[in-house]
Amino acid sequence: MRRKEFEVKERQLIEEVLNKVSVGYLSFNGADGWPRITPLNFVYEDGWIYWHGAVAGERFHCLQQDSRAVFAAVLIPLYIPSYFAAEDNATAATSTFKSVIVRGRVSSFIDLDEKCKVLNKLMAKYQPEGRYRKITPHDPFYAKILPATGVYGLRVEEMVGKFKFAQNKSVEDRKKIINRLKERGEATDLIVAEEIEKTLAEIKS
Repeated sequence: MRRKEFEVKERQLIEEVLNKVSVGYLSFNGADGWPRITPLNFVYEDGWIYWHGAVAGERFHCLQQDSRAVFAAVLIPLYIPSYFAAEDNATAATSTFKSVIVRGRVSSFIDLDEKCKVLNKLMAKYQPEGRYRKITPHDPFYAKILPATGVYGLRVEEMVGKFKFAQNKSVEDRKKIINRLKERGEATDLIVAEEIEKTLAEIKS
């Protein structure tokens, strides 16, 4: 990573992003040599990114031919207007985010117990309020849909985080941005202001 001030290597911080993000993006190699990218609902656990999908189609066939893939996830992206730091200078504009890039190989899961385990984890993430029947391999309710549902996992081989919260800006500019974000007062503004404040605390420490 070129800008080392944005690089995050702590596994716990990276995993926190993966556990909070709702949609990630899987990139893989197409049969014609062009890269493909597709959005996914997913769940992360113990060095694996899991999702479900069809057992046919371009993504299915491409990953059967070449299991290598890259996965990206972004949390709290926010555009910071230039006038938050400088009234006339357009280059003062910036953006903030926490991003994670994962590289690894994709496997498909055939065993019904494994498939049910992943599908229940996805349900727990996206429907934490419950109100559904737990998916089990021996329940007649799910007997037809389970064999027709593909369950896949990307095993993490490399993983890096990039957290960008104005670390490349001066202390004065960061303070200006924090104040303007708090004045605007949207929910994401307040979260980002807190993250920028952490970068100032790191300077003091």
